[in-house]
Amino acid sequence: MKPVFIFVLWCFCVTGLAAENAVRLTSEQGRHLGIRTARPEEVAALPLARAPARVVLPPHKEFVVSSPQAGVISNVAVPLGVKVKQGEVLARIQSPDLLALQRDLLDAASEFHLAEARLKRDETLFSEGIISRLRWQETKSDFDKAQAALRTAEQTLAASGLGQGEIRRLKADRQLSSLMEVRAPIDGVVLERMAVVGQRVDRLAPLFRVGKLDELWLEVDMPQERLHEVKIGDRISVENSRAAARIIEVSQHVDPRSQSALVRAVVDREAEDLRPGMHINVQLMHKSTDRIFRLPVAALVNHEGRSYVFVQTADGFAAREVAVAGVEAYSVVIHEGLDAGEEVAVQGVAALKAAWLGMGEEE
Repeated sequence: MKPVFIFVLWCFCVTGLAAENAVRLTSEQGRHLGIRTARPEEVAALPLARAPARVVLPPHKEFVVSSPQAGVISNVAVPLGVKVKQGEVLARIQSPDLLALQRDLLDAASEFHLAEARLKRDETLFSEGIISRLRWQETKSDFDKAQAALRTAEQTLAASGLGQGEIRRLKADRQLSSLMEVRAPIDGVVLERMAVVGQRVDRLAPLFRVGKLDELWLEVDMPQERLHEVKIGDRISVENSRAAARIIEVSQHVDPRSQSALVRAVVDREAEDLRPGMHINVQLMHKSTDRIFRLPVAALVNHEGRSYVFVQTADGFAAREVAVAGVEAYSVVIHEGLDAGEEVAVQGVAALKAAWLGMGEEE
């Protein structure tokens, strides 16, 4: 293979250079050298800076599930990281306090039914003129108090995790139970599980953290000396991922230890590649009105402190000096030296460079 490669190089070197930056090359010679071309991708943003970032949930998408009453956790129904539906049982708690609340409800229901019967009786007697208005008003007041007490008992049980159906069944069959089910407040993912079977928990003790993953944010630590370059609406690309985000906020506070400020962005493309809690590297991109292009980094060659690419011509290639705006993980952004529609060598570039500079010349 090496003799063939040298022969091919010799062939188009000895044919001569039409101009200082021209490399004459036939299509057959290009195939032997493995040269492949591509059109530069036109882009609307310039690389600004690379920085570390974290994937987080917006505050309004995160929920803490707490224990409605004190008790002992008898069962944990879901593991960490699984998707849950709204109303799905997350854990079960044995709570003596729940028995007391249920007794209060049944007592309040009995008092209400008694007060209701008395009110109906006194309304009949009052309409017949047998009792005074004052007597009827006293009975109506007792009924209102009993009704308010019943509603309070129902709301207290509802706040303890009992559904309306369970409360109706309790009032109908009057069967007490100390078992309390803790349910998911939303459709989401279990991000953290503090509940442990056998654990004794107090009222309002946190048991789970559930997040709704339909929206994700990136929090980027930006050096304070680059903050003036960051604008609301600029783009962020994630290294080794198709995900991208749009900047929505630049913090006015600089961390005194790291001398960096927080740049917050909302992920608006390929969010399924990311998970809350991930630590990633990102590239900040600044919007530009100039005509700029992106090429694979392999297309770029350097010579005597200048950057070049090989643009395809009618009889081969031409080494074209370009201005580099920024280098990304696998690509380079050019903002001067290229026109739309041109074909640029992206493979076999080393052979073209050797022919351009002359066989055996040092790079």
